[in-house]
Order: sequence, then structure tokens, then C-alpha cells
Amino acid sequence: MDASKQIEQGNFHIDLKPESGDEIGRLTSSFVEMGKGLSDRDKMKDAFGKFVNKDIAEMVLRGEVKLGGDKRECVILFSDIRNFTSISEKIEPELVVEFLNQYFTAMVKCINENGGSVNKYIGDAIMAVWGELGHTNSDTERSILAALDMRKSLIQFNKGRGSDKKPKIFIGIGINTGEVIAGQIGSEDRLEYTVIGDTVNLASRVESLTKVFGADILITGNSYEKVKGIFNVEKLKPIQVKGKNLYRLSMRF
Repeated sequence: MDASKQIEQGNFHIDLKPESGDEIGRLTSSFVEMGKGLSDRDKMKDAFGKFVNKDIAEMVLRGEVKLGGDKRECVILFSDIRNFTSISEKIEPELVVEFLNQYFTAMVKCINENGGSVNKYIGDAIMAVWGELGHTNSDTERSILAALDMRKSLIQFNKGRGSDKKPKIFIGIGINTGEVIAGQIGSEDRLEYTVIGDTVNLASRVESLTKVFGADILITGNSYEKVKGIFNVEKLKPIQVKGKNLYRLSMRF
């Protein structure tokens, strides 16, 4: 296959050997070096993509993400395992890590398949974001679909569990829609692409209230206004969360 065609198709390991020292030979050497450079960049993107959103990894490698941030509308989802501290105290550390990795794999699949991206893991908690690279009108709906998929996935995850070493787990999910500040935050030596602001704090607070209401998924009034008529919800009694209304999510209509 033609070397340029191989690179076009993503095969950067070009097996070409310069056969002369003339201009053609130098051009061949440059072509091979370009292939190696693209291969290294591809490996870096794959490795980096395990720690941040792959689209953000691509932007960072292109030098498009700078120190600082900007305001945008996003949807924030927080998920947390109920009684995780108590569970982890009864299990060997290596089993805790194995269990968490299996759990995260199942939950993150639901988030990714619905267009979200995991912003960070906080112990056993997951913080996911929709719209960090550009808001769409379906972001809130897709975040709720992800939550419903997480609910179903957890049922499958719990099958075969129920012993002291492999207890069944339950989670709470809180979702909020609103304005955030997004960007590279930290020092010049250690940066993290993240979103911050009241919208994020409220989503976290709402997740913690799932225990109070005995619900597994709660959304704020801000999120409800975006999906009114799409999902079956129950408006909950007023609670002091900065004057916000909360809704318990049942299922899609």
C-alpha cells in the first residue's frame, strides 16, 4: 500500500528505508519521521484520554486549551455509592479496588453512551458533565437517560452479589442544569480541566439528598424545565436547597 495512504488510514508505522542520500532519500526519511511523530501523538492521546475526555485531550494536544476558563451552560451529574465507607471497611483493600473498577466501568459506559464525560472520580463518587465543549438542547435529556441506564446497569451488577465480601450496592444520583465556569484550573505545574460554580455544588447537594427522600435519582427544577413532558417525575415537598425545587425521577414516559 502507498505510504501516504497508510498514514491517511491511521497506520503510522511506515516501513520505508531510504535507499539514497539524494533529495528522494531525504524526503523518505522525513516521511518516516512524520509517521513516528504521528504514532507517538496518537499513543499520547490514548493515554491522556484515560484521564480526561478524549475530545479535551485532542484540544490539549493541539494547544487549544489554555489556563483560564469561560462560562457555559452544562449539565452536572453526581453519583455516589450508599454506605461505601462501611462496605469498604469489611473488605480487603485489593478487593475494594477491584470492585470499584468493575463498578466504575459499568457506570461510565452508561455515561459515555449518552454523550457525557466523566470529569472526575471523588473516592466512590462520579462527577459527569454534558456540554463542557459546547451545549446542545438534548444535554439534560441525555444525562437523565444515562442515569436511567445506570439504574438498570446496577441491577445487572448486583446479580450474584449479596455476601459480606461481595455486598449488593445502592447508589444515589443528582442532576442539575445551569451555568458553570469551565477551563484549565490549577497551577502551571499541575492543571486540571474541570467545571466549577453553584451549578456543580447544587448537583452534589442534590445527590446527597437522595438518601433523605429515599430516591435513587433526583433532578432539580432547572433540569426538569428542560425535559418537561419527556420523563415521568414526582415533584417533592419543598426543602431548603437554596430555594430550589426537586423532582424524583421514575422513568421515561
